[in-house]
Amino acid sequence: MNLSIVTDTFPPDINGVAMTLERLSAGLLARGHEVEVIRPRTHGFSNNTDQGSFSEIGMPGMILPGYPMAGIGCAPPRFFLNRWRRRRPDIIYIATEALLGFSALRAARKLKIPVVSGYHTHFPGYLSGYGLGLLGPLVRKWLRHFHNNTDCTLVPTEDTRRDLMAQGFHNIGILERGVDTALFNPERRDPSLRARWGAGPADPVLLHTGRIAPEKNLGLVFQAWEMAKVHFPATRLVMVGDGPQRTALQAKYPTAVWTGFLSGVELAEATASADVLLFPSRSETFGNVLLEGMASRLVTVSYHRAASRRFIQPGVNGYAALRDNDDAWLQQFLNALRGRRRWPAIVEAARLAVQPQSWQRITQDFEAILTKASGPLAAAAPPSPINVLPPLALSA
Repeated sequence: MNLSIVTDTFPPDINGVAMTLERLSAGLLARGHEVEVIRPRTHGFSNNTDQGSFSEIGMPGMILPGYPMAGIGCAPPRFFLNRWRRRRPDIIYIATEALLGFSALRAARKLKIPVVSGYHTHFPGYLSGYGLGLLGPLVRKWLRHFHNNTDCTLVPTEDTRRDLMAQGFHNIGILERGVDTALFNPERRDPSLRARWGAGPADPVLLHTGRIAPEKNLGLVFQAWEMAKVHFPATRLVMVGDGPQRTALQAKYPTAVWTGFLSGVELAEATASADVLLFPSRSETFGNVLLEGMASRLVTVSYHRAASRRFIQPGVNGYAALRDNDDAWLQQFLNALRGRRRWPAIVEAARLAVQPQSWQRITQDFEAILTKASGPLAAAAPPSPINVLPPLALSA
């Protein structure tokens, strides 16, 4: 199968969408498929690459004002028409719904090439944090129009599928997310790293991993830290990531540990060296970091939605707020603190719950969806599985 992926984000970008696309691309390459990625020339990527069955094509792009870690690309439909006439893909996967994705969709429809799209980011949920809440209905209308013009839209959870169907989206399929349990595992816990954070062996370490941005609901992280220090004065808070709110929050909370973005082994070591993963976001379509924390044997505190609803049994392998408000989430955090004696059993149950979520299995699911959507030509000769990933994977 010859697949073209169109996206506004891909490594070296550090975010959940880029990581997911990298894992899927590497997995498909390992299974004998051809993959091209068309993406903006931003965030350290500038040169086109061609590694035989994998190619990466950079398009003009721009960084979003006030949000330097995000960018969008643009290309006229004729670029895609010319390229895909010369080298016609069996199927196209569009991961982002902005200018680049729209041009690709128009060209694909003209060329009658099947298109599968991914609903990776719930943009309407982000707008209020940036003072743009009034644009919500317009953005929802655009997203519905975009995705309903593709052959299938993939979402990571049943929650999101139901929400989108209620809004008039059609042909919604589910592609779950995976976790690399060889990378994220409790054996990477590092006492010397904890010591550098100022934490002793028995001191609780709270961790937040992700963008330092309004949509992550970070006020709850710092409320939880203050609550924890009442019971355990030596509690440390580690903030992994960067974003538009970092400067202000770091000035307000200078005694927290601010690492910036981490990836690969550094991220895995930081995750395993913490005790509690704080995940207060209500805007996620999934939440990859939750699985990474569970695989690393962390106690997790989340809202019972998206990945949490799929994998967390409240009180058994994690703590999750069933009601969608701040007080409910903070109560679950308090329950976690008061139940510290139960943490060994909870974190072991968490690790076991995500063990089956290998990226190899998720890639096979993705392959099956693409093969079905691309029609009988691609399905005629399924490739043999190859277990070794090619040298594409760059980040966690």
